[in-house]
Amino acid sequence: MKILFLSALFYISTNAWPLSEGEAINTLFDLLLYQKVLDPELCKRQIRYMSLNNTQLLAKFLDAGIRIPRGLFDDNTIDFGNYHQCLGIDSPFEQSRILGKYCVIQIPLIQNFTMPGFSGKKSTLENDLIKLGPSGRILLDKYHSMVKMYRLVFGTSIYNKTSSICGAVLQMAACIPRACTTDNAITALLFNASAYGFEYGEEYCRLPNDKPWVTVDSVALVVFSTVGALTGLSTLYEMVYKFVFNRNTNTYLRMFSIYSNTKNLLRSSQSEGNIKCLEGIKTVAMIWTVIGHSINSVSYLQNPTYYYTWTLSADSALLSSVPINADTFFMMGGLLLVYNCANKMDRTALMKNLHLFYLSRQLRMFPLLAISVLLDASVFHKLADSPLYISSATAVNAIRCRAYWWSTLINLQNYINPKEMCVPHSWYVAIDIQLYILSPIVLYWVLSGNRQTAWSALMIAFAVGLTISACYNFIMLLPAHTIIPARNNELWDYFTHYYFHIISRITSFLVGMVFGYILHIWRGKKVVIYNKTVLSLWATCFGIMLGTVYILYWVKQPTWNHVFVDATINTLMRPLWSAAVGWLVLACAHGYGGPIDWFLSLPVWQLPGRMCYGLYLFHYPIIFVVNDVSMSPQYFTFARILFQSIASMVLTFILSFVFTVLIDEPFRILFKIILDKGQRKRRKKHIEELELLKHTE
Repeated sequence: MKILFLSALFYISTNAWPLSEGEAINTLFDLLLYQKVLDPELCKRQIRYMSLNNTQLLAKFLDAGIRIPRGLFDDNTIDFGNYHQCLGIDSPFEQSRILGKYCVIQIPLIQNFTMPGFSGKKSTLENDLIKLGPSGRILLDKYHSMVKMYRLVFGTSIYNKTSSICGAVLQMAACIPRACTTDNAITALLFNASAYGFEYGEEYCRLPNDKPWVTVDSVALVVFSTVGALTGLSTLYEMVYKFVFNRNTNTYLRMFSIYSNTKNLLRSSQSEGNIKCLEGIKTVAMIWTVIGHSINSVSYLQNPTYYYTWTLSADSALLSSVPINADTFFMMGGLLLVYNCANKMDRTALMKNLHLFYLSRQLRMFPLLAISVLLDASVFHKLADSPLYISSATAVNAIRCRAYWWSTLINLQNYINPKEMCVPHSWYVAIDIQLYILSPIVLYWVLSGNRQTAWSALMIAFAVGLTISACYNFIMLLPAHTIIPARNNELWDYFTHYYFHIISRITSFLVGMVFGYILHIWRGKKVVIYNKTVLSLWATCFGIMLGTVYILYWVKQPTWNHVFVDATINTLMRPLWSAAVGWLVLACAHGYGGPIDWFLSLPVWQLPGRMCYGLYLFHYPIIFVVNDVSMSPQYFTFARILFQSIASMVLTFILSFVFTVLIDEPFRILFKIILDKGQRKRRKKHIEELELLKHTE
C-alpha cells in the first residue's frame, strides 16, 4: 500500500509540475484538432454542394452565424450567433459528413473597399455619408462621450477614429463547415473579400469536445474518487454500527461519514463565552460580498453604457463599496485570535507551541483552498462553455491555476504573481496567513498576564502599523478605489501594490486584536456603559460606515483626481471601518446592541457563518461559471443581476455545504487528532523527565 501511494505521488508530482502560462493556455483546448480538421478542397466541395443542392443546410449555417449586435448605440459590439445550433450541425456528405464549426471574427466598422460589380472611387464609411442631421449628430456626440467614459472606467481600449460609430470593432459569430477556415468559407460562398479591401480577422474557432483530457483532470478524478470512496465506506460503516449493531464507532473510521459530519456542522453551539453576533456579521458581510461581486463581474452586456452610468450613480454606492468589506473579516480574524488565545494559553505556552500555532492555522485553511484550486484548474473548466468562453474568467482562472497553483498553496501568490493569481480572490487567505505568522510579535506581550504590558504592546503595534501604512501610501500615491475613471491606468498598481498587500490590512487586523483584548478582559463581567456614551458610540459607528460609502461614491466619479486625499483615505479608511465593526461586536456581546444584536444573533446565521470560509472561496468561481454559460449578451438591470446573484449565492451555499461536509470536517478532525496526539506525547515525555529528575535528586 505504501509503495502504491508513493508511486501515485511521484506520478502526480512529475506530471503536474508547474507549467508556464503559455503551456497552460495550450492545455485548455485541443489546438491539433483545429488544424487536423482543415481541408480546403473538402471545404469548397461542401459549400458548393450546399449552395446547389441543400440550401436548407446552408441556411442553418447562416442562421447560426453573423448578426448585427443588439445595442450598438449602447456600445455593445458583440453578437454570439447561435453557438449550440452551429456546433450541432451534422449532415451526411459523400464519404464524410458536413459538421459545424463556430468561429468568432472581428470586423472594423471603418472599411475602405469597393463591392464587386460596382465601379468608381473607393470611399470610406464616415459620418458625413450618413445623413443624420443636427439632432443625429448631437446623439452621436453624446454617445461618443459616454462610450469614452465607459471605456475609461472598465479599461477597454478606445480607437482613435474620427467617427463615433465607425470607430468600433464588431465581434461576431461565423458558423462554417469544420473543414473550412473563415477565409475559405467566405471566399467560396461569396467572393474574396480581402481582395476588395474588406477587412476582418478570425479570432478563434471552437469545435465539439475540443477540451482535451490533461494531467490535472486525472488528478481531480483521483482526488474526488478517493474522497467519494472514503465517504461512502465511512458513512456505511457508521450507519451499520450505529443503527444495526447499536455499537459505538471508531473515530478514525467514521471520520469521512456524511452522517456525523453533517450532524457536527448543524449542531447548535451554546458554549459559554461564544460571541453570538459574529456568525450574523460574517453571514451578512458575505451576502453583501456575493451580491457586490455578482454585479461587478457582469460581462457581455447589450447596454454597457447604461451599466457604466449606473455604476457611477448613487444607486450603486453601497454595492460598489464592497471592497471595504474585506477589512470586516481581517478585523474579526485579529479579534478572535486574541479572544481565543488569551483564554487558553499564556506567553510561555505560546512560545513552546509556536510550531503548532502556525501548523494548525495552515492545516485549517489548506484543504478547502486546495479543492478550490483543483476546481478552478479542472472541473469548472469542463463545466463552463459559451461562445466567448476562450476569453472568459473561468478559462483565465484555469490557465492561471495550471501555471501558478503552487504559489497559491504556499500562500505567497499576492507577491509572486499578483496579476495572474490562481483563485484570484485567494489574496485574502494569503494575507490572513501572513498576518497570523506575524501576530506572535504582539501576541507574546498580550498574553503576559499584565494589562499594562498588553495595552502598551497593542498601542505601540497599532501606532507602528499606522505609521508604516501612512508612509507607504504617501510615497506610492495610489488610487483609493477599484473604480477610478480618472486614474484607470493605475488600477493594476493599486491592486498589486496596495489592495493585495499586507500593509493595507495590518491596521485592520491590529484593531481587531485591540477589540479582542477588550472582550477578553470583560469576559463574564457585567459591563455598565452610560446611555449617552452608548448613543455616541453607535452614532460614531454608523457615521463611519455611511461616511465610508459616501467617500467611495465620490472617489469613483470621473472628475475625482486628488492624489493626496486618496493617500489619506487609504491610510485611515480601513482602520476606522474596522473600529466601527469592532464597536458593533462589543456592543452586541455586552447587551448594548438592541435589535441589531437580536438580528445578528439569530440561529439562522450559525450554519452559513460556520461555512463562511467555503462560501468565500467558492462564490467567485460560481459567479464566473454562471456568467460564462451565457449564450447571448445580457440586458443589464439591477433586478436581473440581483436575481442572478441570488442564484449564485444558492449554488455557492450548496457547494460550500458539500465540501465542508466531505473535506473540511474530516480533515479538521484528522488534524485535531494528529496535533492532540503530538501534544500528549510531549506532555508524557515532560512528566517522565520530571520523574527522572526527582529520582536523581
